[in-house]
Amino acid sequence: MTDTRVHESAAAGADDGPRSAGDAPGSDSLFKNAYFLMLSTGVSAVLGLGFWLVAARHYSEDAVGQGSAAIAAMRLLAGITATTMIGAVVRFVPRAGRETGRLVWGVYLASSVVVALAAGVFLLTLDRWGPSYAPLGTPLVGTLFVAACVAWALLTLQDGVLTGLRRAEWVPAGNAVFSVGKLVLLAVFASALPVLGVFVSWAVAIAFSTLPLGWLIFRRLIPRQAAADHDVEPPGLRSMGRFLAGDSLGALFSLAMINLLPVMVAVRFSAAENGYFYVAYTVGGTMEFMAINMASSLTAHASHDPRRLADGVRGALRRMTLLLVPVVAVLVVLAPQILTPFDADYAEHGSTVLRLLALGALPRVVVELYIGVLRVQGRTGVLAALQGAMCTLVLGSAAVLFTPAGIAGAGWAVLTGMTLVAVVSVFGLRAALREKAGGPVERATAAPG
Repeated sequence: MTDTRVHESAAAGADDGPRSAGDAPGSDSLFKNAYFLMLSTGVSAVLGLGFWLVAARHYSEDAVGQGSAAIAAMRLLAGITATTMIGAVVRFVPRAGRETGRLVWGVYLASSVVVALAAGVFLLTLDRWGPSYAPLGTPLVGTLFVAACVAWALLTLQDGVLTGLRRAEWVPAGNAVFSVGKLVLLAVFASALPVLGVFVSWAVAIAFSTLPLGWLIFRRLIPRQAAADHDVEPPGLRSMGRFLAGDSLGALFSLAMINLLPVMVAVRFSAAENGYFYVAYTVGGTMEFMAINMASSLTAHASHDPRRLADGVRGALRRMTLLLVPVVAVLVVLAPQILTPFDADYAEHGSTVLRLLALGALPRVVVELYIGVLRVQGRTGVLAALQGAMCTLVLGSAAVLFTPAGIAGAGWAVLTGMTLVAVVSVFGLRAALREKAGGPVERATAAPG
């Protein structure tokens, strides 16, 4: 990001008086942050598909299956802390002031301990998880698996820290280095590690991003923010604990919705039908991350200066409409052509799913922006209830719609569930838009404890 004023303190901004989203210097930084996060999603999606295409050409089907199973387990275990803590990271890092370094180190340490313990329990019960996980049973590979789980959690949290520091231009750079690195290692390990190469290439490549960006964060970015915001009173442990309790519960609901829907399809339908769905789910899911990225950027910037929340929401809605509507239109109209390169059967059976998932991204914008508003306001109880309702509606609808609609039932469930939750979220967004520029935004839960 070229904006060099992203680290100006909230106190400095207060002297300028209220401004519109188009005038405020922080608004440029807000949307640049969001655009860089969206770019990161696109880079990861394209290079991720390339990774699996290369894996299919250089490794046996069993090796690809075992590698993907290990990676899926790693991501799920890492998500226990990465997904549940990242909301708090984006919320509190922008206003941690001189305590920013201590806050980030504390989050990293807590995440590492919890994930390592969870991965250890997983390995001790490995025989219960099926033959796909058998290669993880040796001490050396098991140790690598635990380290990879911890590193993946840190990689995810690292993106949140960079967003909170309002320096998200480093997120696509880090993810590009990781994605290219795992592609190169995948080819290198094809002969030396014909069974474990898929997982090992992924695990080792994590270090390519976490180590250099970790140095940048702790040696450059955090000291700059701490110096710029040295007079900002850091949040107290009690307020952070209250926020984390509600936000983590909501994040678990979101994690369950994203990860359980493809599992439900895999259990209910044949392997071929599951393949048709998963490819469409991978392509269509990119759209929802555009909304999530915009909401994360809104949370970071409005947390740094809560008086700009209404302007941020207004600008985010306008930009997401301009960005997302054309992309969704392309996916809806050209769904068969987009899926044809995978195979004609994918185009025939997956086009409806892709269209429905793309349309579901539009109400998702409203939902995610309202989630961002709730995080800024510290209303994590409402946030958890909203995400719980979203999870229940989507998964419950899918279970009902599978019988009459087949794999398209999952798409209908996402579109229906998101639309219903968006209707409720509209009222909360309208209230946020009516907030006066200088009016209070923080709730009691965000006060220093």
